[in-house]
Amino acid sequence: MPAASRNTRDRLLATGRYIIAAVSVVAAAGISLLLQEWGVHVFLFAFYAAVVGAAWIGIGPGILAVVLSVLAVQYFFTPPEWSFEVNPEDVPFTGTFIICAIMSLAWSWQRKRTERALQQARDTLDETVQQRTAELVEANAALKIEIVERQAAEEELRRSETLLAQGQKLSHTASWTLQPATGEMRWSAELFDIFETDRGGVFPSFELFRDKVHPDDRVRFDAAVAMAVEGSTNFSCEVRIVLDGGAIRHVHALGEVRADPMREKEVIGTVMDLTDRKRTEQALHDAQAELARTLRLATMAELTASIAHEINQPLAAIVANASACVRFLARGPAALGNAREAADCIVSDGTRAGEVITRIRALLSKQGPRQVAVDINGIIGDVLELLRATLERQRIAIHTDLAASLPPVMGDAVQLQQVLVNLVTNAVEAMSGITGRPRVVTIRSGMDRSSIDQPSIDQPSIKSAGAVLVTVEDTGAGLDPQEIDRIFDSFYTTKPEGIGVGLSISRSIIEAHGGQLSASPALPCGARFSFALPVVKALPEKDRVSAPAVPEQVQELAGSAER
Repeated sequence: MPAASRNTRDRLLATGRYIIAAVSVVAAAGISLLLQEWGVHVFLFAFYAAVVGAAWIGIGPGILAVVLSVLAVQYFFTPPEWSFEVNPEDVPFTGTFIICAIMSLAWSWQRKRTERALQQARDTLDETVQQRTAELVEANAALKIEIVERQAAEEELRRSETLLAQGQKLSHTASWTLQPATGEMRWSAELFDIFETDRGGVFPSFELFRDKVHPDDRVRFDAAVAMAVEGSTNFSCEVRIVLDGGAIRHVHALGEVRADPMREKEVIGTVMDLTDRKRTEQALHDAQAELARTLRLATMAELTASIAHEINQPLAAIVANASACVRFLARGPAALGNAREAADCIVSDGTRAGEVITRIRALLSKQGPRQVAVDINGIIGDVLELLRATLERQRIAIHTDLAASLPPVMGDAVQLQQVLVNLVTNAVEAMSGITGRPRVVTIRSGMDRSSIDQPSIDQPSIKSAGAVLVTVEDTGAGLDPQEIDRIFDSFYTTKPEGIGVGLSISRSIIEAHGGQLSASPALPCGARFSFALPVVKALPEKDRVSAPAVPEQVQELAGSAER
């Protein structure tokens, strides 16, 4: 509503209240005159009622009613009547009436103000009650929501605790807390199970925890915990624990130190039971060792012809040299120099035959690895001699590109022979169904040049600086790029009758020697397997394990034996 309209309405209401006050006084005067005509002289009460009524609607109308009432009483009812003249003897009456009218005005106005204050108080109280009721309703609703949320949180907490306990039980992982100042600890249920301790019979403490640690591991465990607490760092320690019955368990203890300036240090940690894992790892290690030996035995079935060829060559040479020695001695005069040379050859061939037998026995035995400085070119020569009959039977051509004066590598000659035998045998099998192109196995040796930024296809990059690199390449069907990452996995094979352990064991042997074994496609066809072995410092010639006679010397001896 516009301000002008509001002002006009307010003025009209005020005027109306004054008109009502005047009308009430006129009505009181009329009633009093009428009663006076009837002989009833109670005219003043009508005027008091008019004053009270006018004062009820406002103090201004009430004052107007008092003034008009005094004038009316003075004019109509005070002698001389119908005149405003006041006689001295009527002054007390007029004063009393004025005082009573004013008192009526004050009483009515005070009553109205009190009533208004009470109404305002009631309105304020009602509003406060409504507001407080709304607040209580809102608080009650919020409290109900909070109760529901708390119940849900408690249920989720119980579920989380159950899942945590179940997870710790399944993973054999326990949690604990430690107060370093007092040694007090709190253990999860799984830690009691790991220690095989009755939960109700002991009170967890660091001293009890420490007593469970094996005496030989206790000093190392104490040092790890003390260093972590003093430096407010984490610690990790693998120790053995001794159970009450004397059984040993392997555990891995982890701890995190929480340092708060307002509180004492606290260590929160876990204990993981590694006993089953240790047993599994040992069983796996034993199985791998036995599998490697089984593979060597299986390989020997393919090497039978090569072994016979290897033995027959020095035996044939011995027979030929012995016959020549007899002929030289039977001459007259005897050719002692030639006979002596033939006898030396017999000794050399006998020694060579003994080395072949020793090498075969080592390949079949369970002897542990013997780390010595070996000549990698000599190892390649040994393998080629072992596989010569197989290569000839399969009509496989051998091409060698061996670098001269390679530094020695530290390793076990028998195990390295096994790796090369496996790689060459795989190359031969990969070319078994190949027709229309030469079937060639190429073996290269040289220093690793992996520091080249862009390695060529002829020289694969193997990150082993200062290493001897050996490459076995074939012209077979090649490798599927999607299978390159899997061919070294245990029991993965692409052969119909393979068991998938040869390449896995070969990689394990090379990695145990500190090297790397990798595979890549060869161009234009075939596959390439390369391994790098770290070189060792130059050793005296007597400490090196070198190869026996090279293939050309063997062929010459075989030719002389046939002659």
